[in-house]
Amino acid sequence: MYLARWTSKEMVLNIDSTQEAILFLEAIQKQIKIVDIFADYYPGKVNIRFEGSKDNLQEAIDIAKRIHQITQNMLYPDQNGFYIYDIGHLSRTTGKTFPIKVLIKALTFDGFEATKKENDIITKISYEKLEVVINKIDEIMSSMPYEVTTNNLRDVITIIALAKKTTAEKAIALAKKTDIIKEDELQRLTLKYEQDQALEKCLNKTK
Repeated sequence: MYLARWTSKEMVLNIDSTQEAILFLEAIQKQIKIVDIFADYYPGKVNIRFEGSKDNLQEAIDIAKRIHQITQNMLYPDQNGFYIYDIGHLSRTTGKTFPIKVLIKALTFDGFEATKKENDIITKISYEKLEVVINKIDEIMSSMPYEVTTNNLRDVITIIALAKKTTAEKAIALAKKTDIIKEDELQRLTLKYEQDQALEKCLNKTK
């Protein structure tokens, strides 16, 4: 019977803030399961000891380094003021799933530059404010009435609600007022236009 050799390695990482330490340590505890992790935080650094099979140690260290880089990218902007958010990591950190197109459009309508590049969202909004937006998206989508039966309409209503800082019900009323949705005989609502055209008609008319 083959027994993997059990060993340990230590790593020290520079940490610039308590928030960085909290988000990083929470993430590695959740995401690294192939070895045991023991971490100590001191002002300016974290000491991490990895214990497990030799085969898994380097993989765990590589994952921890990547998580640390992702955490720094989402907390500290580059020289042009942009934060970089790894989409999968952002979802795990906030505990929410969210439509990426809705998030980017909502940020754009709110005056923040936002683009998707591969697996990242690049934007000028800070993590604290972005977390508020993501929680609001989740709240609005969770309260969407049964009359909204298509994903396209759901996304448009969510963006309108975010842009106007209102509820899904009031966003639907606004969509009806600006004539971008129609109702069938079963009271189901659908869009009259493509998403971008509907948003432009609704939001530009009500600025």
